[in-house]
Amino acid sequence: MQTRDSFPDILRGFALLGIAMVNVQYFAVDTVSGFESADLAGSANSAAAFIAMLLFQSKFYLLFSFLFGYSAHYVIKGERANRSRWVGRSVGLILFGVVHFVFLFHGDILFPYGVFGLVLLAFYFRPDKTVRRWARGIYIFSAVLFTLLALLVAVGEALLASKGKTLPDDTSGLGGLNQALASGGFLEAAVARFELWPTFVPQGFLLQGPLVMVAFLVGVLVARKNGLASGANPALMRRMAIWGIAIGLPLQLAAAAIYIFNLLADQYSLGLSLISLALNFLTAPILSAGYVGVLWLISERVGGIALLSAAGRHSLTIYLSQSVIFSVLFSAWGLGLFAQLDAWLVALTAFLTWLVLSVLAMVNLRFFTRGPMETALTKFSKLFVRKS
Repeated sequence: MQTRDSFPDILRGFALLGIAMVNVQYFAVDTVSGFESADLAGSANSAAAFIAMLLFQSKFYLLFSFLFGYSAHYVIKGERANRSRWVGRSVGLILFGVVHFVFLFHGDILFPYGVFGLVLLAFYFRPDKTVRRWARGIYIFSAVLFTLLALLVAVGEALLASKGKTLPDDTSGLGGLNQALASGGFLEAAVARFELWPTFVPQGFLLQGPLVMVAFLVGVLVARKNGLASGANPALMRRMAIWGIAIGLPLQLAAAAIYIFNLLADQYSLGLSLISLALNFLTAPILSAGYVGVLWLISERVGGIALLSAAGRHSLTIYLSQSVIFSVLFSAWGLGLFAQLDAWLVALTAFLTWLVLSVLAMVNLRFFTRGPMETALTKFSKLFVRKS
C-alpha cells in the first residue's frame, strides 16, 4: 500500500489558515473592500489590516491553487483513462461553488477551481516545456493587464484632480449585500449574493483567474518531479525559503505599506490603491515559494505537524465550514456581529475558527480517513467513471 505524502497536506492545512484570515474581513467588515473600510483607528486595528495584507492577502490562495494543480497528479496519475474522474471532481467543485457563492460567500473559489480544473486537462498531458511556456505567458499577460489597469486609473485620477474632479463612485448595487448581512435574513442575503454574480464572477476570472491557472500549471510541473514528496530536494527548499522570504517579504511590505498609508491618508487614491494591489498580487508567488520552503524545513525538523496535516486532509470540509461559522457569527440572521467588531478581533476570530476546525479534523481522523465533504466529492466524481 502506497504511503500518503504528508507535506502537501501540511501545506494545504497552512493555506487554510491564510484563506480564513483573508476571507473573514468580507464576512465581518465590508463585503466589497474588507478591512479597507474598517475603522483603522488604534494601533491594534491598523496592525491587523497591515498584517493581513503583508502576510496573507493573495499569497495563500496561490498556495491553494498550486496544491490543486499538484493534486491532479494523484487523481489522473498520468493515465488518460483517469480523466473522467478529474472531470467529475471539477464538475462537483462547480456545483459546490455555486451553492457556496449564493448561500454563504460571494468570494467563493470552488467555482473557478472547477472551471479551470476542466481547462487544466488541455495542458496536463503536454510536455514540460509546453506547460512552462504557457505558465510564463499567462503570468506575463496577467502582469501587463493588472499593471496597465492600475496605471491607467492613476493617470486618469491625476488628470481629473488637475481639473478639480474625482473618479465617479460607481458602486451601485454593491452595498446591497452589506445591508442584507447587517439587517436581513438568510434568504435576503442569498438574493443579494446572487445579484452580485454578474459582477464578481467575471471580475474574479479576469483579475485572479490567470494567476490561478499559472499556479495550477506550476503544481502539475512540480508533481511530475515529485517535488513535495518524501525526499524532496533539501537544498532547493532551503533556497526557496531564503530567497522567497528575502525578496518576497520586502516587496509585500512595500505593497502593504502603500495600501495602508493610502487608506489612512486625508485624500484616498484609487490609483495608488490599485498600484499597491498590483504589486501585492504579482509578487505574491515569491513569498508563497518562501512559505513552502520554510514550512518544509520546519516539518523536517519537527515531524509531521499533525494539526496542519489533519486540516489539509479536510481542506474542502474546513473551507466550507469556515464560511458557515463566519456567516453564523456575522450575519443578522445569526449573531449579528457584522461591522460590530474591531479589525484585530475579526482577525483573532478567523484564527480561532481555523484552529478549532483543525482540531476537529484531527479527532475525525481517528474514525474516518477523510472529511465529510471530501467523501461527498469523491463519491460524486466516481459517477463519471465508466465501469468496465
